[in-house]
Amino acid sequence: MKVVVNVDGGSRGNPGPAAVAAVVQDSDGEVLEERGERIGGATNNVAEYRAVLFGIERASELGASELELVGDSELIVRQVKGEYKVKDKALRDLHSQVQDALRPFESWSIRHVRREQNAEADRIVNEVLDGVHPPDDQHRDPEATEPDFAEPGSGSIDPRVDIGHVHLKVADLDRALELYCDVLGFELQQRMGDDAAFVSAGGYHHHIGLNTWHSKGGSPPPPDSTGLFHLAIRYPTRRSLADALRRLSEAGIPISGASDHGVSEALYLNDPDGNGIELYWDRPRAEWPRPEQGEGVDMFTQPLDLPDLLAELDA
Repeated sequence: MKVVVNVDGGSRGNPGPAAVAAVVQDSDGEVLEERGERIGGATNNVAEYRAVLFGIERASELGASELELVGDSELIVRQVKGEYKVKDKALRDLHSQVQDALRPFESWSIRHVRREQNAEADRIVNEVLDGVHPPDDQHRDPEATEPDFAEPGSGSIDPRVDIGHVHLKVADLDRALELYCDVLGFELQQRMGDDAAFVSAGGYHHHIGLNTWHSKGGSPPPPDSTGLFHLAIRYPTRRSLADALRRLSEAGIPISGASDHGVSEALYLNDPDGNGIELYWDRPRAEWPRPEQGEGVDMFTQPLDLPDLLAELDA
């Protein structure tokens, strides 16, 4: 299947609150999907690159094998085509992510159009920033601003780092699912018997994890009761996660675990108060393991090769 994806990204303030949008059409011009997403604070060029990645992701999710990208940023289009060099350090990683994300397609192309020829994607970006268009990613703060992007190891955390999913210890899994799924409308992505379940909005592998591993039949605090299992902090790239591991190692802070979950790679540790923390990055959605029926996700837990992760910093 071939799709044509119009993409656009914009920032108010450059840098400032930013959003991306994608309008996906089939080869006959029928609109298959229109989606927008807040991305926190970013420059215009970063937002345009993130829009390209967003469009590629939408095409992949729809099962496209051939892709035509359309955008109104001549700079980004020419850089993706290889006609311009990527001189800005902040854009090099995004450019690399775009090239990696395009590899699974049998064929792809990208072309530049004037803004008026990209009006629908531009409209969605502005509506998301205005709070009119329902954003694809509800957990981001549309008013958040961040400094310009920092290279891993520069002394500042990568500003694209954000809070991902949260795991909650619960006493009764069915009772918890009644609230999160039946009442609030979250979608069940995977269930592991009476031990754990993963729910999300919009098909993400999970925004909320519910488990009874340490709390089955429990009561509110103290320990061995319902409450927070760990908080999760999502890094934008594998290299930035490797930088986090380097920082922990240099500070002498031990990790309690390191796992490959198929959908993501994760490091685990405790803060000084004993609160669990997960640091992770997501693999591209096209690489997530899926069950045989093709719906939801089929996560697993395997040891993470830490030397291989750290090698990302030398790549």
